[in-house]
Parts: sequence; C-alpha cells; structure tokens
Amino acid sequence: QARAQVRCARSGAGSDPRAAGCEAMSFDVGYCFQVMMQCIDDPEFIATRKRFERENCREFEDQEENKLSYTIIHNKYMQLIEMWIEGRMAQVIADFSMDAFLPQLNDYIQSGNADQGDAKKVIEILNSFADFLSFKEMMLDACANIFAEIDP
Repeated sequence: QARAQVRCARSGAGSDPRAAGCEAMSFDVGYCFQVMMQCIDDPEFIATRKRFERENCREFEDQEENKLSYTIIHNKYMQLIEMWIEGRMAQVIADFSMDAFLPQLNDYIQSGNADQGDAKKVIEILNSFADFLSFKEMMLDACANIFAEIDP
C-alpha cells in the first residue's frame, strides 16, 4: 500500500529532497502516526527499551544534581528510539525519508490535526521519551525495580 509519492530526477544531493531534484514528497501523516504507534507498541521495541534501561540505570542516582553521563546516556536512548521508529517507517512506507517527513509533520501539528487519536498519543509518548527529567525518573524506577527483584 503506497503511502508516499516521490518523483526524483536525480539523487545524491544530501538529505534535502528539493536539492535532489525531487518534486513534492508527500506522506499520509495520519497513516504515519498509525505506523509509529505500532512501533511503540511492538513487544520487541519495548524489550529493547527495557534492556537499555537495565544496562544503563545503575549510573543514575536519586539526587538533584545531574551528571554529564546522564546526558550522554539520554542521547544514546534518543538515538535508539529514533532508529527504531525511522526503521519501522522505512519498512512499512515505500520511499520513506524522515528528513522529508518532518516538515510535513510540523505542518500537520501546526494545523491542529495532531490533537486526536493515534497522533495525540504518539506525540505524548515521543515527548516523554525526549524529556530529560522523565527519562531520569524512568531510569531511577528501572534501577529500583532491579534491586527489588534482587532483594524482595
């Protein structure tokens, strides 16, 4: 099921579709949100996130001051999330390009269309992934759960 339309005369101009000689690249943004929701709900994606939490949570301490290492780990986490979502989008949507999709996504959000259904849920979830304080709390919870398993 083709959900993207691409017309390129040449390639190799970086990530800007206009520079590559492309006419408009358009995506069914509502469908893209459905694909993102499927990715977020995918048991393998959830397991990968949980594994990341287990592998990195011991670095975090429940204190007000934040270490530089927390930011580095959060950046790795964001890369993991982005890689999963972009990979799923590319598997499901022919010729998917995140660079081409993001301007359309911004227009979609600005128009108010993202205030309902899957779009709203996905945006809330992605914002929680990106928020550093939410991430730190998630890592502290993961560490507490590990210790609870060890010493019930």
